[in-house]
Amino acid sequence: MRCVQDLNDDSRFIEFYNLVFMQYNKNDDGSLEPLKQKNIDTGMGLERMARILQNVPNNYETDLIFPIMEKAASMALVSYSKADNAMRTNLKVIGDHMRAVVYLISDGVIPSNIGRGYVVRRLIRRVVRTGRLIGMRGDGHENSEGAFLPSLAETVISLSSEIDPDVESRRKSILGELQREELRFVQTLGRGEKLLDELLDEALGSAGDIGDKPCLSGKDVFLLYDTYGFPIEITAEIASERGVTIDMKGFDIEMENQRKQSQAAHNVIKLSVGNETEIIKSIPDTEFLGYESLFATAVVKGILINGNPVENVSEGTDVEILLDRTPFYAESGGQVGDNGFLYVYGEEGGKQNAVIEIKDVQKSLGNIFVHKGTIKQGSVEVGKKIDAAVDGKLRQGAKAHHTATHLLQSALKSVIGSETSQAGSLVAFDRLRFDFSFHRPLTEKELLEIESLVNQWISDATHLETNVMALQDAKNAGATAMFGEKYGEQVRVVEVPGVSMELCGGTHVSNTAEIRGFKIISEQGIASGVRRIEAVAGDAFVEYVCSRDNYMRHLCSSLKVKAEDVNSRVETIVEELRTARNEASSLRSKIAVLKAASLASKAVLVEPHNVR
Repeated sequence: MRCVQDLNDDSRFIEFYNLVFMQYNKNDDGSLEPLKQKNIDTGMGLERMARILQNVPNNYETDLIFPIMEKAASMALVSYSKADNAMRTNLKVIGDHMRAVVYLISDGVIPSNIGRGYVVRRLIRRVVRTGRLIGMRGDGHENSEGAFLPSLAETVISLSSEIDPDVESRRKSILGELQREELRFVQTLGRGEKLLDELLDEALGSAGDIGDKPCLSGKDVFLLYDTYGFPIEITAEIASERGVTIDMKGFDIEMENQRKQSQAAHNVIKLSVGNETEIIKSIPDTEFLGYESLFATAVVKGILINGNPVENVSEGTDVEILLDRTPFYAESGGQVGDNGFLYVYGEEGGKQNAVIEIKDVQKSLGNIFVHKGTIKQGSVEVGKKIDAAVDGKLRQGAKAHHTATHLLQSALKSVIGSETSQAGSLVAFDRLRFDFSFHRPLTEKELLEIESLVNQWISDATHLETNVMALQDAKNAGATAMFGEKYGEQVRVVEVPGVSMELCGGTHVSNTAEIRGFKIISEQGIASGVRRIEAVAGDAFVEYVCSRDNYMRHLCSSLKVKAEDVNSRVETIVEELRTARNEASSLRSKIAVLKAASLASKAVLVEPHNVR
C-alpha cells in the first residue's frame, strides 16, 4: 500500500508513506523461508512529512537541513535562491553531510581510518572538498586560514538543542574534531593539487609529442581519488580548464579492481573443508559449558586434517577436533581461545589411548567449535568419548584481563570523556590491549588517574553479576554494546555494579578482587583518531611489578642509592656528563689552537720561483 504526493506536473509522484508486509526470509540459494514472527514495516520518513507540511519542493529545503545550506551559501558568498542546479546540489551535499557528521561525532564516532570512523572521515572530506569547490574559505570569523566546518556545525548544533540536548553538551569536542580533521585534510588536498598539476603537464606534453588530444589516465585519476581524496568532478573540472580530458573507463576499471580486492580481504574463512554443507548437516552446534566448568566429557563428532574430514588420526599429527560439547572458550569478542588437553580412554574407562594438546579454539560454520592441536600420543577416531580439560591457570589470566578491560573502558570514559568509545581489543592470557577513539595522546596525569580508578575498583572486591536478557532490555538498562558486533535476540550482560555494564560473551572473574592489580604498560596512537593502551592484570601484573622491582634493585645497587633517590642521582649523573662533555669540547678547541700556533712558529719562508 502506498500514498503519494501529486506534484501537479503530470509526470512525477513522490512516495511519502508505504507499508511492507514482512513474511519471508530469502536464503542465499534464493529459496523463501517463512519468518517465525511476521510483521508490518511502516515507511514514513520525517523529512518527507516535513516536506509536505512545509510545502517545499524537496527534503533538503525543510527546516531540518535548509538553515545549514543557507549558512554554507553565505560563507561561499552565493544566494541559494539565485544559484544554478550545480551550486544547489553542492549546498545540499554540505547540508546533508554536516548534519550526519555532527550527530555521529556526538555519539562518539571519531574520524579514523577504520570501521565507522572511516565513514565519518569520508563524509567530512566530501564536505571539505565540496565547500572549497564552491569557494568556501576561512572560518567565517575573518580568519582566512581557519576551518569552515566548525561554523557550519554551530548551525547544526543550534538546530539540535531542543531535540537532542546531548549534542549541545558535546559542542566543544564536536567543534574540535571537525577543526582538526579539516585542517589536516586541507594539507592533503594541497599535496594532491600539486600532483595534479604535474600530471596535467605530463598529459599535455605527451599529447603534444604524438598529436593526440591530451587525456589524464584512469590510473592517475584513481590515484588522486584514492590517495588524496580528490573527487572525480574536481579532477575533471581542473583538467578541463587546462584542455585535458580524463579516462573515465580506466578509472572505473581501477575502482572495480579495488572493490574486488576489498571483498577478498574481508572474506575470512577460518575453516576450509571439502564438503562444508555435509559437515553442517552432520555436526550440530557445539554446546559451550565453559562458564560453569573447566572439565567435561564429550564425544568426538568430527576430525579434520588441513580442513579435510577423516575418520581417525594417529600420534604426531596436527588436527582439528569437533566435539558435541566443550568447556573450551572459542576465540571471540577479542578474547583468545583456551588451551588445554583432550584425553581419550579405552572402553569403560580403561587405559588412556590418546592425549591431544589443544593450542587454539576457533568458531566456524556457524557455532561449531574447532579445537586445534596436536596428537601427543596414541590415536583418536570419530565417535570416541573424550575428557576435555582447560588449562585453569591460563583461563584465569584471560578472565582477569577481560574484566580489567571492562573496568578500563569505564575509567577512560570517566577521565577523558564519555564520547570516547572502544575501537577494538585483545584479551590474552598474559596481557590486554584496548583500542579507543581519541584525538590526542593521554597525559601522564591522565594515565595515572585511569590506573588509580581501575585499581580502586579492583580493591572494592565487587561481585560481578551476569544475566541473559532480551537485547532491547539490555540496551534500555544502559548496557554498552561493541559497534559492529552482531547480537542475537538474547544477550549476555556482564555487570560490575556501579562501574560497568556491557554485552559480552567472554569469561570473567566472579569478584574484582581476583584481578589482583592493574598496570598500564604503554599508550600510543595506531591510526588517526585511534589510540591503544596495553596493560597487564592478575598474575601477569604481579610478574610485571616483580620484574620491574628487580631492575630497580639492581639499579639502586649500581648507583648506591635508595629507590626514592634514583631520579635525583640519575639527573646529577646526566648533568655531570653534560659538563664533562662541554669541558672536553673546550679543551679540544684549545688544543687545536695550540697546535696551530706551534705549527705556525715552525713555518719557513720559501722564496717564490720565477714563473715565465
